Amino acid sequence: MNINDDARPQGDNVIETREFQDGKENDNRGVQGEGSLKGDRPWGNEASNLEHRVEERFGVLPNFFRLAPETPEITEKLWGFAEAAYLDNPLPSVFKERLFVHLSRFCAVRYCIGRHVGFLVGLGRPAGDPAVRTQSIADVVKLLRLPFPRGEELQSRLSLCAAYPAPIVEMPTADTQMEDAIFVLAAHVFLKTSDYLLCLDALARLLGPVRLQYLLLLLAFVRAAHYWTETHPEITLEDDIHKLLATHEALAECILNDPEANDSISQSLLDELPALRLKADKAIGLLAAIVDSSEDAIVSKTLEGIITSWNASAERLFGYAASEAVGQHISLIIPLNRRNEGTIIIERIKRGERIEHFDTVRVRKDKTPLDISLTISPVRDGSGKIIGASKIARDITQRKQIERALRESEERYRTLADALDTQVQFRTQELEKRNSELRDLSGRLMESQDVERRHIARELHDSAGQTLAALGMSLAQLTEKANGNPALTKSVSSAEELVQHLSKEIRTTSYLLHPPMLDETGIQSALSWYVQGLEERSGLKIGLRIPDNFGRVPSEMELLIFRVVQECLTNIHRHSGSKTAQIEIAREGENVHVAVQDQGAGMSPQRLAEIQSHGTGVGIRGMRERVRQFHGDLVIESNGSGTRIYASVPLKARHTSDQSKTQQEVA
Repeated sequence: MNINDDARPQGDNVIETREFQDGKENDNRGVQGEGSLKGDRPWGNEASNLEHRVEERFGVLPNFFRLAPETPEITEKLWGFAEAAYLDNPLPSVFKERLFVHLSRFCAVRYCIGRHVGFLVGLGRPAGDPAVRTQSIADVVKLLRLPFPRGEELQSRLSLCAAYPAPIVEMPTADTQMEDAIFVLAAHVFLKTSDYLLCLDALARLLGPVRLQYLLLLLAFVRAAHYWTETHPEITLEDDIHKLLATHEALAECILNDPEANDSISQSLLDELPALRLKADKAIGLLAAIVDSSEDAIVSKTLEGIITSWNASAERLFGYAASEAVGQHISLIIPLNRRNEGTIIIERIKRGERIEHFDTVRVRKDKTPLDISLTISPVRDGSGKIIGASKIARDITQRKQIERALRESEERYRTLADALDTQVQFRTQELEKRNSELRDLSGRLMESQDVERRHIARELHDSAGQTLAALGMSLAQLTEKANGNPALTKSVSSAEELVQHLSKEIRTTSYLLHPPMLDETGIQSALSWYVQGLEERSGLKIGLRIPDNFGRVPSEMELLIFRVVQECLTNIHRHSGSKTAQIEIAREGENVHVAVQDQGAGMSPQRLAEIQSHGTGVGIRGMRERVRQFHGDLVIESNGSGTRIYASVPLKARHTSDQSKTQQEVA
């Protein structure tokens, strides 16, 4: 859409120009009243040519351009200004005319508002544009009744513009929220209220640089038109406007009795100025007192680095009096090796950046270095242009000294910590070595224990068994000689029974110490024999599940499995109170799994935690150590339904004691 395109529907109350033509229709949309060109032309040919051009553009000849017959060149220049700033301004025609009407409410003379209302409703051409469809009386009355917002109401318009995507693609259409916002902001700029700079910034963002300049050009012409009519009281309303106001009472009320008329807004603003100046003077005085009494050094400078202000704290901090510093370059207090900082800071300030808590070093008058923390902000003039920088400097020498002492202490602590860490690592290595030796000793003791058990079992089986066998044979011979002596026969018979019982017990004890079938037929036969005997001796009901294809595993691992099951069943019999036990042994991949489950009282969580963490109890420690020797895992689970002990041992793992022997042999 072109910047000056307009297409507005004609309302029901649009004035037809023929209404004011004494019954004669005319193709021209304007009205020729007493101010038209159909009267005498007192200016001569030059003035007549200008009048013709004005009437051709507006459709009527406004009285505004019928003045100064003795100096027609002034009217020519006034018309040239109107053409450049108003008529040929590329902003949309209806937008320009409605804004002209809106701003003319603030003019004490009613000519401008009356004439431009006439243009809007069809008594002439809005902004001199013959292609624009005019507006209804109701639309214009609504425009004239718009309030002039300030304070929170103005803020709502500013917020609307700030939230709108900028710059806008098209100028807003008539009677929209955005048109109202732009009219309000433009009016504040036009009247130069205390908020006009905020409004100007908002318009610049919203419209972009080109549209903003055309808007300001239009405002300049409106201001010139108001001044022209105020200083030329001979300018009167044309007959077509008189008839319009006589015909429409509501419109006449808005124009002639507008509360914003008689320049009431401007006057109220002028009335506010003394109070505003007093308030500003107080604020400036308070600000000056705050700056002067601040414990921080506050310095301002130009963008070229020239110092423009220097408070009392700056004098104390840097040693220069204000009279010595003001007018000098800021490099006065910057060390030679930090001069590039000033250039970098200025460049950032020119971009509108604020620099906070920048720690650096400056130089006092006596050439001693000074640790400071800087906060630097841009300084802007009334139009928002950055003209300099303001610095707040705080002495951080003490803080830096403390930091250097936190650092030195940290270095000493780090050195001590490193030494302590070395000692800890050394002690840890020593402890690990001792633990390894203890574990190796434990494994050797356990291995020695197994060897001794096997030796004792053989001794019991061989020596004690042979002795008992010989004793049995002697008792048998004694029985033969005791024929006829019933008392002796009975005693010998009792002794033979005792020998047989003792022989059985010794054989059982020997097998428990080291079952010979463990070496002969493997773990399956040894456990089956052991379970059967324990059931007979203890009354436990024990289930044993070993796959038929389990086969043989290394003898040390078979002994491990037997001892784990033996220890578990002993604990179940002695401590659990369970009447049953279930044993499962299986091979899975490269691992052997052993699980023993009872249905006893179980262990409390505290007792279980103690066993898991410390391995208390000789039996538990023994099982853990045996499993560890083969690099396996032992897990104990227990609750109110019983206890389950699970061991997993890798088949390919070598016995730790074997490894130790190998290492010793290699060494």
